[in-house]
Amino acid sequence: MAGDQASTVRRRWRAVVAATLSAGSLGLPAPVDAAGPVPAVLAAAIPSAPCQRGGVTAVDNVIASGLRSSMTGKRLGRSVSGQSISCARAIVSNVRARGLGGRAAVIAVTTAIAESTLHNYTVAVDHDSLGLFQQRPSMRWGRPDQLVDPGYATQAFLTAMIRKYPDNGWLAGDIGQICQRVQNSAFPGAYAPEAQDAQLIVAAVWPHTGTRDGAPAAPAPKKPSGPFQQVLSADGTGLVTTDERFDVSTADWNGDRRPDLVVVQRSGAASGKTELRIMDGASKFQPLLLHTGTVLDPTDDRHAFAMTDWNGDAKLDLVVVQRSGTASGRTELRILDGASSFQRFLLETPTVLGPTDDRHEFSMADWNGDARPDLVVVQKSGTASGQTEVQVIDGAANFQRQLAQNATAQGPTDERHQVALADWNRDRRLDLVVVQAPGTVRIFDGASGFRRTLLKAGFPQGPTDNHHDVSVTDWNADGKLDLVVVQKAGTASGRMEARVLGG
Repeated sequence: MAGDQASTVRRRWRAVVAATLSAGSLGLPAPVDAAGPVPAVLAAAIPSAPCQRGGVTAVDNVIASGLRSSMTGKRLGRSVSGQSISCARAIVSNVRARGLGGRAAVIAVTTAIAESTLHNYTVAVDHDSLGLFQQRPSMRWGRPDQLVDPGYATQAFLTAMIRKYPDNGWLAGDIGQICQRVQNSAFPGAYAPEAQDAQLIVAAVWPHTGTRDGAPAAPAPKKPSGPFQQVLSADGTGLVTTDERFDVSTADWNGDRRPDLVVVQRSGAASGKTELRIMDGASKFQPLLLHTGTVLDPTDDRHAFAMTDWNGDAKLDLVVVQRSGTASGRTELRILDGASSFQRFLLETPTVLGPTDDRHEFSMADWNGDARPDLVVVQKSGTASGQTEVQVIDGAANFQRQLAQNATAQGPTDERHQVALADWNRDRRLDLVVVQAPGTVRIFDGASGFRRTLLKAGFPQGPTDNHHDVSVTDWNADGKLDLVVVQKAGTASGRMEARVLGG
């Protein structure tokens, strides 16, 4: 679309919205995630891309012709076309690929009818909304090129639906309300009037025959199975949204065998110190178990944090690694005593490592079984081997001696990857867990020097970015490691949210 044409469409959009508002029918707050539905009078003027590689088929046209007289919705209704059906087919095929049933397809198609009249729009006319679902890059739905891919857009919608309705909660309830909760639109009444048309379309394109309440008589969706497919918990925490000054991890602070949420605030705290909060895992991270300023002055992104019981007193201590800018010129380590509410140092020492940077991730684990926590360093890129490498520094030697250094089977990683070490296969050897946006997990066997893959799986979290922190822990005490994905900002609830994916 030429720039002048795009500007003309945007001006017409604003005029339509302004006229509607002046008529008094849309006294609503500004949108949060989804933009307003594209006005029908502008639908044909906005450039769109085909939803199918082969474009519109003769069968699409036949289906549209057969449905036209029965369509009653405000948005699409009797203007349904072969193009509409081809886009609905793209949505339905992605719902089926996800292993979900007909109701999920009806919810998704209802939303796409309301948002775009089943057009895959390639030019944003309201804010930065694009594609079938009018999803916004600025609201972290994805990149512009991803949002005009019907497959990606549909999967992103389904991921949000599953996250907001765990345990198949979307199988019941008003379809319009479900669409609104997923989209978080300023036009909540736009969806329900399109549900009947969506049911007709889905029933026509779903491969199964027969309908029930206007939806295809497809088998009930199977309960998700396999590692990280089932959402064990999805809740807002007791904290409002945070930012890059906050480091989030999990650890069992109070000894109840439920991992708690550990939040370190590097700077900007009321105390003028580096502060620490611990949220109770047994109560869905709602109540505070601890909130304290530490002995540390404000820290910055050169610092990494971990929790471990360094001195064997059954209280977790705070490990602070300073990568660079140290007096010694080396990577330095401090351990703050948990029994003193982190007001006393147990250890302050340079390590055997030279200066490090944000390519290095740090954690604590007993690598060699000597009951002393060791420092585990994962270097994501810039290694001699060209691979992601794991190095272990001996805690029993006050971090002056290297225990191991391994080039892994994982290629170089970057800011899209989060890494952790944990014993996945319970062989008493730490394995490497690599979580990559937009939602894949690979686990490499520690017993093989991280050369053998133990697991490669996707997970229904959707895109992860620098607003997410991921940790690995046995959340439900079933002997299997789970993923805890914490979204620090951009949540629908306005609070920091935590989702636990069962291993």
